[in-house]
Amino acid sequence: MIEELYMQLLIDIENDKFDNLDMVHHFTSGMKSVFSDYTQAGLYQVRQSIGGAGYSAWSGLPYIIDEYAPVTTFEGDNTVMA
Repeated sequence: MIEELYMQLLIDIENDKFDNLDMVHHFTSGMKSVFSDYTQAGLYQVRQSIGGAGYSAWSGLPYIIDEYAPVTTFEGDNTVMA
């Protein structure tokens, strides 16, 4: 559904119609919040499930988690976006 709305929005924008822009923005903002929180929780679960190795640089997880952490606040904090 959201893909169809987005594709239609692209067509509408080319014709100077912006009626659906607000709705698509709301949907995608909420999706960003849900999916980025879900991903961050998954990263922490992976780190915990491999024990102490999840905290070592050897596993690569601390780097991945540090690189991903700002995603939940980019373009608006998830608490606000949801």
